[in-house]
Amino acid sequence: MKGIAINIIAVILALLFMFPLIWMLIVSLKPDGVNVSGLSDWVNLSDLHLHNYTKVIKDSQILRWTWNSAVIGVLTTLISLIFSSLAAFSFSKLPFKSRGLFYLVIVSGLLIPTEAILIPLYETTLHLKLIDNMWAIILPGLTNPIGILLLKQFMDGVPKDYIEAAQIDGCRNFGLWYRICLPLTRSAMFSVGIFYFILSWNNFLWPYLSITSQENMILSAGLPTFLSNNTMSLNLIMAASAIAAIPTILVFAVLQRQIVQGVAMSGIKG
Repeated sequence: MKGIAINIIAVILALLFMFPLIWMLIVSLKPDGVNVSGLSDWVNLSDLHLHNYTKVIKDSQILRWTWNSAVIGVLTTLISLIFSSLAAFSFSKLPFKSRGLFYLVIVSGLLIPTEAILIPLYETTLHLKLIDNMWAIILPGLTNPIGILLLKQFMDGVPKDYIEAAQIDGCRNFGLWYRICLPLTRSAMFSVGIFYFILSWNNFLWPYLSITSQENMILSAGLPTFLSNNTMSLNLIMAASAIAAIPTILVFAVLQRQIVQGVAMSGIKG
C-alpha cells in the first residue's frame, strides 16, 4: 500500500508540473479569441489546428533563430567542456605552484555579475570586430567557472592508484586526462554539458546587445521582439513559446538518465 500511495503522489506531482505545458500547448492550437479559461474549453478538441504555428513561422524568423541557438549552444557546450575538464584535471591531479591561488581566482568569478562586465566586454568585442557574429556569443560563454568547480569535485574522486599506475606505464598528462579522468567522470561531463547548453540557450542580455541583425539573432533575443508585436494574441504567443520550448524538452527527454546519474554521483570511490 505504501508503494501505491507513493506512485499516486508522484503522478499527481507530475501532472502539476506538466499543467503549464499542457495549457500552453492547448492554447497554441486554439483559434484566436477562443476562451480557454474553463475545463470544458480544454476538453473541446474539435477546434484545434496548426494555423498559429504556421503564422508564427511565416511572420517571423523563429526557425532561423532556433537554428542559431542550437549551433551556438552545441559549440559553446563542446568547447566549454574541453576547457573546463582540462582546467579541472590540472587543479585536481597536477601539482604546481600557486594552484590554490589560481583556483580561488577562478572560483571568485562566480561572484561577478554579468552586468558588471557588459561595457568592457562590448568594447573588446567591438575592437575584435565580432559584433553581429555568433562568436561574439560563443567566446564569452567559454569562461564560466562553475563547470571547472563541478568537474574538479568529481575528478578529486578518481583514485590516485589509477593515476600512479598509468604514470608508471609511461602515460603523460594529456593521456591521464583523456584515458583515465574523462571516462571515469562521464556522467559528470554529461550533467555539466547539459547545464552549459541550457545556460547558452537561455542567454538573453549579452546576445541582445551583441547581435544587431534579425537573421543572426538567437531565439531568446529574437522571440521577445516578435512577442512585443503580438501582445494582443495569446494564441500566437503560446505557439511561439511552444516552439522555443521544444529543443530543451527534447534534451532533457533524451539525456534524462545521464542527468540523474550526474546528480546522484558524489564522486568515485576507489
